[in-house]
Amino acid sequence: MNILKTVSLTESPWIRPRRVVYENDSGQVLSWDYIERVNARSSVLVVPRFKKSGDLLFIRQYRVIFDCYVIGFPAGVISGDEDVEMCALRELMEETGYTGKVVQTSPELTLNSALIKETARCVVVELEEEAVPEKQQLEPSEQIEVHRVKQDQIGAFFEQAAARGDIIGGGPWYMLLAAQYL
Repeated sequence: MNILKTVSLTESPWIRPRRVVYENDSGQVLSWDYIERVNARSSVLVVPRFKKSGDLLFIRQYRVIFDCYVIGFPAGVISGDEDVEMCALRELMEETGYTGKVVQTSPELTLNSALIKETARCVVVELEEEAVPEKQQLEPSEQIEVHRVKQDQIGAFFEQAAARGDIIGGGPWYMLLAAQYL
């Protein structure tokens, strides 16, 4: 991918900047700027886990706003009349080629409540150990590699990714820290 230019926007078909003006408990009038999605209810984050081994699938996706790769989980926006589980399975198939079975769905979560007015659901999908992926169904803006990582190798996988200049997504990093320290 080759970045040609960056321009300022006031609104786009996908996002819009907003400012909320409010009064705090001390009577001060304040404002807060944030971004919201246009025509989107919510999004999903998919944690693909192989049933017996516990191996996880991560994606390495080029993200144009950083001009580098980001390590994360498959994710996407719920569209049309999809429910959370349908969206999770669709995104998993499109981005990785795998199919699986939804085993857990989180309550509504916020990903960055200081900047983005959006909620997400985290969906754990179990994959059969011998599952073979089909061809990814990527959009023109997507450049995604799929990586199967053993549980005890996640830290090393992140270290190698960071050493080559990749950014590690917050969700996967929090998961690693929780596994190590809780």
